[in-house]
Order: sequence, then structure tokens, then C-alpha cells
Amino acid sequence: MALIPAALTSTQRNAVARLRLAAQGLLPRIPAATLPVPAATPADVVAALGMMQAQDLPQACWGVGVRLPGAGLGAIHAALADGSVIRCWGARGTLMLIDPRLHGALLAVTAQRMNAKMAGTRAQEDITEAEIKRLAEVARERCAGTGATRAELLRAFEDSGSSIEGQRGYHLIVAVSLRGVIVQGPMEPGSETRQLFMAAGSWLPDGGQPPDAGEALATLVRGYFESHGPATVADCAWWLGLPLTPVRAAVAALDPVLGSTELGGTTYLFADQHRERWEQPPGARSVLALPGFDEFLLGYRDRSVALPEEHSQVVTPGKNGIFLRTVAAGGQIVGTWELAGAGTARAGRFVPFGPEPGEGRARQIAARIEEYLRFRNG
Repeated sequence: MALIPAALTSTQRNAVARLRLAAQGLLPRIPAATLPVPAATPADVVAALGMMQAQDLPQACWGVGVRLPGAGLGAIHAALADGSVIRCWGARGTLMLIDPRLHGALLAVTAQRMNAKMAGTRAQEDITEAEIKRLAEVARERCAGTGATRAELLRAFEDSGSSIEGQRGYHLIVAVSLRGVIVQGPMEPGSETRQLFMAAGSWLPDGGQPPDAGEALATLVRGYFESHGPATVADCAWWLGLPLTPVRAAVAALDPVLGSTELGGTTYLFADQHRERWEQPPGARSVLALPGFDEFLLGYRDRSVALPEEHSQVVTPGKNGIFLRTVAAGGQIVGTWELAGAGTARAGRFVPFGPEPGEGRARQIAARIEEYLRFRNG
């Protein structure tokens, strides 16, 4: 199977993109593929997707909010405070919002590979396995109960004899997190970007214990295709940060649980209950003001069904890993949006890829951006 699927027709691209909207819970009247009814809480949204990229926490919070009409930022912060949603390092070496019940499965599948990728950096920082093991116990103790701020955790590392100079402290926190000892939970008092670190053993429903790696991979792969499909094996492998071979094997073992179809010579897998939607994919009139780093784009290795290649560098200027906020209309990314001003004077502005939209479409886009501004104040 090619890593990048062959070119699809316009009709096929639109069908795939709009089915992804439905699978991801981006069409309010249609439940996400993994939910029996529309999401009612932030935990429902995250559980439906399994995990959501979240190195930029405010953007990730809107990623939940855009799938939960009427919710405010306070509702997402409350979910982090009660542990129904957590944030941790997971796939691809980045932070994710995840369903806490998947924490053990995620680390069982991805931690070994992430640790291997970080080995060179740890060697440069003189971080040894013995030090990580020692600091895991320091973190477990310091983050028990009410948790610890990043500064408090680093101070505990330093007090135990470890250097936290430069980026060393950050790499130590990641290393300990990948051991399953700590996760990020409630917001630090007065902050919208920083969270407390909590001891996984007491904060997570299963104590953070990893399951069998094979069962964990099957759970994550099935969840990915049901919540992100139609998608390819290459998309799923990229999402998890894994080679193609184990993902292909997991897909083969799941047959016939998932639905599949071949487009442009490539197999797309999806939630079987979406099979009947191919004839009339939903979401043709949908308009969304999405956050940067949203799963609708970042959940796939190949994003061309929703974002034509000629516009990709507008969304990721300089190819530096930063994804701008986007506007999706009928499943197609038609431009970016940005904020200007502060406080009550804050406003949004749509930046189209092509000509300015007509009056009706412009009103729809403005209304979606206004929903974000209300979310920020809620």
C-alpha cells in the first residue's frame, strides 16, 4: 500500500471528508461513530475520539468545544479537574487530551518507541535509566494527593540531586510521564495554559496499569478507524507514531469488525455503521471554525481530501509544525481565521484561500467564530 493514496475524484474526496466530520462528532445532530447519542460532556467528546492533539492547550479545549455546542471553556477545565479527561505525552512525542481509560493502552503501544526516539537527546543531557527510575518515585510521591505544579515538580527533582538546567528538566518530566507515573490534570490556579501534575496511581480509574500490548494496539486501532474513518492504514500508523506492519496486522485481526472500501487503489476503513452513508454523506452545508491542530486535519497522514496541497502551506506556514485555525465548509478547508484585539473588543477575521465569500456564507463563518468567542467566556 502506498503511503500517500492515489488521487481521488472530487466526489470521492468530498464523501471521505464529510464522513470524517460525522465520525469525529463535528456535525451536532449526528453522534460521533463511537457514541450512541450526541456528546453531552467533554469526556464524551474525548472518549469518542480516543485522543486529541493538545500541545497547545487552549486550542485543544476549543477542539472539544466545537464538538460540544453550547459548552464553555469552564466545562473543559472542569473535566480536567475531575479527571474525566487527562493530558499526557502519548503518540508522536506530543501532548494529547485522552480518555483516562486509554492511558495504559496508549503507553503500552507507544512508550517504547517514543523512549527509543528520545535516547539521543537523553544521552546528550546525561539522563540515565537509573535517574529516570529514581525520579519516577520522587514524582509519584510529590504528585500524590493534590498534585504539583511544574515548578514544584522540578524543584522536587532538583532537591533529590538532579540538574534541571536548560531543557533537562523538561526531558526528565517527559521521561517520567512515559513510565506512566504522572499525568496532567486540573488547571493551575489562575492559569489557562498550565496544569497540575497528578500521580497516575491515584488519579486514573485503573491506577495507570498498562494492559497487554497486543490487546492495547487492537483497542487503539479499532478506536481510530471508528472515530476518524474513512482513513487508511498509513493514516492510523502516523496517528499512533508506529510502523505500518503492526497496524496492518491489527487491522487484519479486526476483520470483519470495520467497514472498508477501495478508492483510487487504496483501502479506506471506517465504522461499519457509516457504510450506509456513502450514498449521501452528511454535512454538505456545515460550516465550522476549527482550532489549530484539530483532529480533522492532524488526525491523518494524508490531509488532501479536505485540504488541497496548494493551500497546505497557508495552514502550516513555513512547515514548522504550527497549524493555524481553519474554516471548513462542507468538509473542505476554505481558509484560515484569526483573532485581533483584546477583552470585549476581541474579534475574529476570516482569511479565505480565494475570493471573499458571498454574504450568506460570510454570515455563517462570522457566526461560527462568534461561537468561539462565547466559548472563551463561558
